[in-house]
Amino acid sequence: MASPDPAAPAPTLQRGLGLVEATALIVGGTIGVSIFVVPAGVANEVGAPGLALVTWAITGLMAICGALAFAELAAAMPETGGTYVFLKRAYPRTPVAFLFGWMLLFTHSTGSIAVVSSLGALYAGHFLGKLLPYGPVATKLVAIGLIAALTALNVIGVRAGARVQNVLSTLKVALFAVVVVACFLSPAGDPARFGPLLPAGESVGTIGGSVAAAMIMSIFSFNGWLFITHVAGEVKDPARTLPRSIMIAVAIVLVTYLALNAAVIYVLPFDQLRVSTRVAAEAMEVAVGPRAADLTALVILLSAIGTLNAQLLNYPRVTFALASDGLFFKRVARVDPERKTPVVAILVVGAWAAVFAASGSYSQILSYVSFCYQTFMALTVAGLIVLRFREPELPRPYRVTGYPVTPLIYLSILAWYLVTVLQQRFWPSMVGVAIVVAGLPFYFYWRRQARA
Repeated sequence: MASPDPAAPAPTLQRGLGLVEATALIVGGTIGVSIFVVPAGVANEVGAPGLALVTWAITGLMAICGALAFAELAAAMPETGGTYVFLKRAYPRTPVAFLFGWMLLFTHSTGSIAVVSSLGALYAGHFLGKLLPYGPVATKLVAIGLIAALTALNVIGVRAGARVQNVLSTLKVALFAVVVVACFLSPAGDPARFGPLLPAGESVGTIGGSVAAAMIMSIFSFNGWLFITHVAGEVKDPARTLPRSIMIAVAIVLVTYLALNAAVIYVLPFDQLRVSTRVAAEAMEVAVGPRAADLTALVILLSAIGTLNAQLLNYPRVTFALASDGLFFKRVARVDPERKTPVVAILVVGAWAAVFAASGSYSQILSYVSFCYQTFMALTVAGLIVLRFREPELPRPYRVTGYPVTPLIYLSILAWYLVTVLQQRFWPSMVGVAIVVAGLPFYFYWRRQARA
């Protein structure tokens, strides 16, 4: 067999994602299974149906402002790694970007994949349980099987993963629309359930605190606009496609979330909504009767698979970018010469996520690093302002509408959120900080190796 030509150029990733694929990736990665659980927590925290919808609207405003900031950064730096690249450019000669990639690989991204796969496996049990015994062991095996199947799909090629994502995202939004329409057509619905706007007898300070506490839950449901930035090196015409896909996708997500929350409030008494552990299922039981269980399980299962595919399409690119910079094992930067995919990075992320899914420890770890994750988001958007001052000549095909007010709105709301998290979850947040800081010795080691 002939040996490879040492003079031949190394294989690189290919730009194969258009506007439809980019938008589908963001929508599919953002609208996950959390939206079926979080509305009850938000409602219980704020204590009034009108204020619950306002909380989702505030979170949506924050998401729009953050997404527009990411759109400018992505159009200016359309490179594989997205957020990692932006942090590296904004805070050079610091470990900030590395620690973001470290946190994603070892906790946040792989833990999120484990959460989604486990919830998908749980609802797959609604159908599989009718055919065979389906206990905790079977649930874990199905979760690992979902991760393995979608890892293999994304190893095959970015176009293969993107085509599947197009179908799953379209189905997901269509099924959400079915749920919303069914609820609003239900004779059990009552427009009076949208009131009151505010809980009775509460001070302005108390109401503000409850909204901030509720946003600890709702903000998690919007964290997806950065997905496409991680695969920016594989997007066609990135200067135009990246900003447009981000804006279109965030608009779809916001409308979907507001419509679903309004539909649930319309059909469920607020006291029932506040304590519900299966919000969508209970709303659908009211709207369509006994058939609700099958439909709800199908919606959640497809939603989980779509999110899982989006995660395995984008998260490994950050690990790949780390390795390409010499800040991780060199082999992880390998690109398959035929498929043009970062095959080793995808396998590493998929394998570590499967370990999390098998162990069942993912929820606790995710709760630890949520503060750190949002801190990195704040640093990224603040980095846009830093780069405007430090690199005014940087080509910016898209500039944030309303700058500097738009990023400052995002940073202000996020600062409010982070203070609330520290007040309510100080020690778990410090555990997360310790996990992230534990990456520093590895950063200095790999940086020294890279320089050598």
